[in-house]
Amino acid sequence: CLAAVPLKAPGQLLPLFDAQRLPPKPMPRRQAAAMRARGARRSLALGLLALAACCYLLSSAFVAPAWRAAPARAQSAVALHSTGEYTGFVPDMQRRMLMNLVAVAASAVPVAVLLGGYIWYFIPQTGGGAGGGTLA
Repeated sequence: CLAAVPLKAPGQLLPLFDAQRLPPKPMPRRQAAAMRARGARRSLALGLLALAACCYLLSSAFVAPAWRAAPARAQSAVALHSTGEYTGFVPDMQRRMLMNLVAVAASAVPVAVLLGGYIWYFIPQTGGGAGGGTLA
């Protein structure tokens, strides 16, 4: 019986499939359909579980934290109160100007990009030395 088994020579690869063995019999249609349905149910259950986990994790991201009573504080010795009168005093005018500049620049970037795209798409290029293009 061992004589019928081919021996592997050095450097020779054994075949992955024995030619004398027959392939397995195909399973009945009912069993194949049941396996497909089981796989579909598993996929659906896994998807629903993943969706529930995402909902659970994200539910606290958009909800205000629970209210907790703050511990009682002792009265401060100096009570500060505003008179309601505008004095025109700004503690750090340079920082205020810088923050205003940052806000204007951040608003101008999307406007410039959208306006540039509109001009690039709707206004045609002029020909080489010829008259201008016709507006779309």
